[in-house]
Amino acid sequence: MLSEPSAPRTPSATTPVRPRRALSAVAAAALALVLAACGSTGSDSASSDDSGKAATRVVATANGKVTVPAHPLRIVSVHSWSTETLLDLGVKPVGMENSGETYVPPRYLKAWKATPKVASGAELDYEKIAELRPDLIVGVDVPYLSKAYKKLSAIAPTAFAPFSETAGWTAYPDATARFVNRTTQMAALKKKYEDRIAAVRKADGAELAASHWDVIQGGFDNGNYWIYSTASPVGTILSQLGAGFASATTSVAKGSTKSVSYERADLLKDADHVIYYTNNDGSPANNIQKLFALQAFKELPAAKKKQVAGTADFLPGSYEDALGVIDSVHKALNGQTG
Repeated sequence: MLSEPSAPRTPSATTPVRPRRALSAVAAAALALVLAACGSTGSDSASSDDSGKAATRVVATANGKVTVPAHPLRIVSVHSWSTETLLDLGVKPVGMENSGETYVPPRYLKAWKATPKVASGAELDYEKIAELRPDLIVGVDVPYLSKAYKKLSAIAPTAFAPFSETAGWTAYPDATARFVNRTTQMAALKKKYEDRIAAVRKADGAELAASHWDVIQGGFDNGNYWIYSTASPVGTILSQLGAGFASATTSVAKGSTKSVSYERADLLKDADHVIYYTNNDGSPANNIQKLFALQAFKELPAAKKKQVAGTADFLPGSYEDALGVIDSVHKALNGQTG
């Protein structure tokens, strides 16, 4: 599910990367300061500061073991999933990716607007990253960032979470928390999530068990929308809540999406509920309104019963995103639309 083309906040792996000019003198000086400040010995052993406390830690990343600051203070994030987890953990990055304002979940929008942008998909501004003097760069090892790793690691220690189409959304926040030494805070977030799952199961368990959901979003293929699998992030959350699935979603293989014509609204005919992706203002994302406008869609059982629910957290990269999905499902089951 997490393949690059299927994630609007993560541009396609095939997006070309324009060559950047050489670092300016200012950026080069900043880079030198950063490298000096990192204090990395290049080995897997921790170094110590004057107080005797470890100044660095070694973490497992997509690129092997990397020595990072024990308590990083100036973090740059080059992927939205990392950014959202940092904000969940109370960490304010000094720079972050430009994932497109309309796709930023509302809870992160204020911080996102206030933070300098250093990347737009495959377009990374290495000069600006160096000028921000990061002591740590974090991200996810999606193909276009994998290509940028060498240049980024020359600026500051760089820790990427391994990218997998089948690993599940929790792999990314868990890795980011390890990179920034906030595993205690991450444990609290996990507990909050588990408690919310349990509460909604208790409140809506019978209806969830009897319901059948299809998971969809507007596609980027001309004239098509996308159906997601039961193993997609939203599908996984629905499964944890005890929900069932309709045939369109169960027909999609794990780690995949199915692109189908808008004219095939009939594929959703046995769904009690349809959940789809919205922009952060609640409007339908990525042209899915073309599907909703069809008479064939309006005649579907889910549409007639007004059981078509949108969520801006459709592609969760953090536990707060996932909590947003749970809330959207709970509201849908209880006839709420806001």
